[in-house]
This record gives sequence, structure tokens and C-alpha cells, in this order.
Amino acid sequence: MTKLTKAQQRQREKRFIEMKETFSEVAEKHNLKEEVVLNVFMRAVQNVYARQKGGDDVHVEVLINDEMKDFEVRLLKKVVAHDDDIEDDALEICLQTAKEYDADAKVGDSVVVERAFLANFSTRLSTNVAHNFRHQLIELEKEQLFNLFKDKIGELVKGTVEKNERITYINLLGITNVFFDERGKHAIPGEVFKNGQELNFYIVDVVSGTKGANIIISRSHPNFVKRLMEREIHEIYDGTILIHEIVREEGERVKVAVESLDPNVDPIGACIGPNASRIQKITAELGPDGRKEKIDIIPWAKNPALFIIEAFRPAVPIGLACDVENKSAKVVFSEEEKGKAFGHKGANIRLASKLTGYELAILDINEANEQGIAFQTKADIEYEDRLAEQEKTRERILRELARSEEIAQRAAEQKSLLEEEVNALNIDDLEYKDAFPTEVAGEAKPAVVTPEVKGEKKAPKVQKVKTTISLADLEAELAKEKEEKEIAHAKREERKSRTKPEPKQPEVVEQPVVSGPKMEIYTEEELAELDAQLEEVYEDDDIDYEDFDEYYE
Repeated sequence: MTKLTKAQQRQREKRFIEMKETFSEVAEKHNLKEEVVLNVFMRAVQNVYARQKGGDDVHVEVLINDEMKDFEVRLLKKVVAHDDDIEDDALEICLQTAKEYDADAKVGDSVVVERAFLANFSTRLSTNVAHNFRHQLIELEKEQLFNLFKDKIGELVKGTVEKNERITYINLLGITNVFFDERGKHAIPGEVFKNGQELNFYIVDVVSGTKGANIIISRSHPNFVKRLMEREIHEIYDGTILIHEIVREEGERVKVAVESLDPNVDPIGACIGPNASRIQKITAELGPDGRKEKIDIIPWAKNPALFIIEAFRPAVPIGLACDVENKSAKVVFSEEEKGKAFGHKGANIRLASKLTGYELAILDINEANEQGIAFQTKADIEYEDRLAEQEKTRERILRELARSEEIAQRAAEQKSLLEEEVNALNIDDLEYKDAFPTEVAGEAKPAVVTPEVKGEKKAPKVQKVKTTISLADLEAELAKEKEEKEIAHAKREERKSRTKPEPKQPEVVEQPVVSGPKMEIYTEEELAELDAQLEEVYEDDDIDYEDFDEYYE
């Protein structure tokens, strides 16, 4: 590397500072970051140098040499083992040659075989770098503008007019300038822009062109009016009022078909606003002073005949003969309204035809009578429309009634089938495996099992025990009862001792107990035996009453 003199070093430092200032200016002009512009420049140097050395595939690195205050360019090649392994001299180098540039080179490494500085480029090479740099900036700006404005297609944006003697540019959002033809199809006829004037523009489309992103803006597009109405009329913005269609002849008239989705909101009144304040703000954007476009707010109607009558506003038709199949209609007016129905230069009838999609012809009342045209008035059409709606409502109610009857019939059939299944159920076929016998008077009798009907569930009865006596009272009561029984037993013993002994009865053989009617008379021996058994039960009754404490807690 040749050592530079101090003068050369100062010259290079000055040149390097000037280049950095240029990058800063370019970044500001193109709305880019300075680092992005610097990377674009280094990529331009890399592309030009690579083409000079063999093509775009050549491995070239560009970096800033802080010591030299310049851009350093390095040419690298891949190391292969032998000369026979080289497939492209511009890309590869053998190991033996590579060691001349780097003693530590190995097969598979990349070694720097050439170094150069931007200050040493030839005039031709420097010019090529400048051209490539500009081209890449345009591509980058085009990409950024396209990404920024493609999301704004169909929206309104603010633009400032920047005029010179011949050309009008619109600076959009302070980012980019867009050419605008004041006499072109996207301009409102007769409108003249002033330098520095701020206006609204509708983004029609964003097209990627050779000179950058081509942003197409308009003030004559029908949706330009739609966006203005959305901005000024909040019922349209929030969806309460729906815009069905907009037709426009720029500089003349606009017709907007609207419908209110809320029966309590009048679409015409909401669009016009109190004292016509809303509609005036919209028309203020449509054309020069004294030649503002007229806006007709049309109530949308599902009935095509009614919609055609409304579409001629501000003219009021007497009636019409409508051919729905061929989408045509003959509209009858009074002689005074006929001129208004045509409008200035025929704009009103043309827009009414576009709005409704029907081919329309205008006749005055005398022409209609001479031609024998049978037309319907608006009142007749509305009456037929109401009848049709009532008929539709009646048919809907009949369908709902028929459906209800069908549902009731199906329910009755299902109930009948269920009853038949229950009645046909054979109780003898039921299994009693889980039934437990109940002992009554020494005999085991089967417990009665009630068959359970499918689909019917009975809630189990829960008996609640309510205690009104404490444990101590219960023990006292039991003790008292036992004492009374002991006294009764003592009295019986005393009575027996006073009774004379009777002759001994023959021994009676015990017979099995047979269930039958109770005996009315007992012998003394039987009474004594019963008393002894009763006393034995009470004497052997060893009850721990503490077990019952849980029932009184």
C-alpha cells in the first residue's frame, strides 16, 4: 500500500467528508435513513467493480477504511487444491498461488487477491458507480413508496400544491411529489389550483414504474365524494346509513342512493344536516366557486319503479310505465318538470339511468296520452307494494302456523307411542332379585317392588328426625319406666302368694305355634311365663345411651 503525503491525506479526508454530507442530503430528499443510503452506495461500488472483474458472481467486498478515509474494495477468490480443480479463474485460485497472498491459506478458504480504493477509480468507473447508485436509490424509493401508499388505495390523503410555470405537483403527506394534470380526467373541470393550496385527493391506485412508484390521485372519482360523506356524516361512517351507489359527472351533478338501517334515522335529513351544514361542507370540495357540483341524495328503494321515480330528483315524475324484464321505463312528467328531468346538458337523466341501471325515456303528460301509455302513479306503486308486502307477511304467518301444527302433531304422536309402550309393559317379566323379604308374624313375605317406567325418575323421600328431648331426660324417663314395671311385677308376685294352690295339671305337650286368632283367656302359668319373659328382656337390655348422643347434637 502506497504511503500518502499529508496533502493527499487532507485531500482524501475532505473528499470523504463531502461524500458523507452528500449521503445525508440524499437521505433527506428521498425520505431515507442515512445508513440506508450509505449501504446503497457501497452496493453500487460492489456491483460495478464485480462486473469489471468478470461478472456479478465475482466475490467483492466493500468497506470503509478509517485510516485511509476512503472506501476500500477487495476482490476475493476461493482456494482449491490444484490448478486442474479450477473451473472459473474469476472465482477460484489454486492453493500454491493463494499462499502468495496469504501464507496461512487453506483449501476452501477465501483469500484477498486484490485491493483498491475509490479515490483511485478511473473516471469511467466512477461514473458507472454514480449511475448505479442513482438507479438503486430510485428502486429503493419506489419500493418504499409502494409499500407506504398501497395500504392507502381507496382513501383520502392531504396534498399540498407545488406549481411551476408548466407543471403541477402534489406533495402527498410531505413524503413525495406526484404529478397532477389539472386538465386531465382526474381533475374537476374548471378547478384551478393555487401554489401552496392544501386539498384532499383520492388514491386510485399505486403502480410500480421505471421512474419510481406511480401514485394515481383523483378529485373526479365517484368514491372521492363517498369518502367526503363518510368524513362529514357520522351515520355513514358508523354504518347506520348505507350508501348503495354513487354516480357522478364531475363538474355537474352527483347522485347518491342511501338507505337507513335504523327506522328512527331519516337518511335524507342525516345527509343534509341541520341548515344543510353537512352537505355544504361536501360541496365546498367539489369544483370552483360559483360552479360547485350539485348533490342529490336519493332514498334507495327495493322496488325498481319507486327507485326510478326517486332517482329523478329534484324533478318529480307524475308516473311511469316500467318494463322490469327488459330493464326499461317510460317516465311521465308535467310540462313544467320535463326540462328539470333532463337537467343541464342532459346530466340528470343520464345519472338517473346509471344509478338505476334502467334505460329511461322522458315523456310529458300530453305525449303519454297521445301514445296511449298506461302508467302508474307513485301512489299506485306504493299501494301495490304494500299489498305485496302484506301478502308476503300473510304467507310467512301461514307457514309458521303450519310448522307449529306439524310440531304439535309430532309431539302428540310421540306421546301416544310412549303411552302404548308403558301399557304394554308386563310386570310379571320384571326381575325381583334385589327385593328383600319382610318377616311378618314368623313368615317371610316378599317385599313389593313397584316397576319403574323408563324415562320417569322419582326423587327419594328423605325423612327428617326432629328431636325435642335431651339425653338426660331420656335416661330419666327410661329409668322411671323400668321402676314402674318392677312395682307391677312385685304386685303380681304378692297376688300369686295369696292365691291357693290348684291341683297339678297333666303335662301338656308343646305344639308348634300356628298362626291364627288370639286366645282371649290365659292361665296363671302362662301369665307368669309371659311376665318372666318380659322381665328378662328388660333385665338383659344393656343399652349404652351415649351412642345416641350424635342424634342430639
